[in-house]
Amino acid sequence: MIIYGEYLFIENFIVGLLLLLLTGKLMGNRTILRRILAASILCGLSGFLVFTAIHPLVDGITRLVTLFTVVYVAFGRSYLLKTAAIFMVLTFLSGGAVMALLLWQQEPAITHQGIVYIDIITYFRLLCFGTLAFGFTYWFIRFLRGARAQLSIKGKVCLIIEGTNYYFTAFVDSGNSLREPSTGKPVVLLDKKGADKLPFQAREVPARYVIIPYKTVGLNHGFLEGLRTDTVIFEEKKVDGACVAFYDGEFDRYEVLLNRDFLEGGLLKNA
Repeated sequence: MIIYGEYLFIENFIVGLLLLLLTGKLMGNRTILRRILAASILCGLSGFLVFTAIHPLVDGITRLVTLFTVVYVAFGRSYLLKTAAIFMVLTFLSGGAVMALLLWQQEPAITHQGIVYIDIITYFRLLCFGTLAFGFTYWFIRFLRGARAQLSIKGKVCLIIEGTNYYFTAFVDSGNSLREPSTGKPVVLLDKKGADKLPFQAREVPARYVIIPYKTVGLNHGFLEGLRTDTVIFEEKKVDGACVAFYDGEFDRYEVLLNRDFLEGGLLKNA
């Protein structure tokens, strides 16, 4: 079989692109298109290892370096080891699926050091199957995330302010999308009985003091006093720099009303 370099690059580029997008969805990583495309180009170039003949140990080291480089370029260093592990597992699964399809269809292919090269007709067929599989997997992930969110809709929240932890009962409101205007950070609401537990009032911490505008149904606008926290932690979901706004009322059985951001995140982000 004649190996065409452009087909070899495109095959590995598209497969890498799909796997990186799926990895990002699983991990809940922020997806920046230019970074994903740059990492996909590295995946495409890695396909040319099919032409090399090196010692297995050197080959293994090369692949590990390539793996971590691709993941770093795509997502940065946050959760690098876990993200690389998920990407590698997905790569193994996709490779097994490709080999099964090739055997089933009895298509000619060249394999070398874990790289598969197929002709252009089979390539388009695999692309179609891969896109459908990606769509189904993405839908399944969203379903599981929704189920997980329902289980995590109430619990204990920790507000860390100037290095001190304060714990409250909390409820996640999917309709609360309030954000602090200057930073875009999510805002959680602390009711009157929760605020009474704090040893200070909002204006007594001027370095963290903020005024947060809001809108509600039946009210054009209003303002709440608030503070910037170090971190807000709920069910292992951490948001650094989130704001807490002081609500002059009570939330029945709860003290904190959380932003809907605490329902979001990857399926495996905090696993």
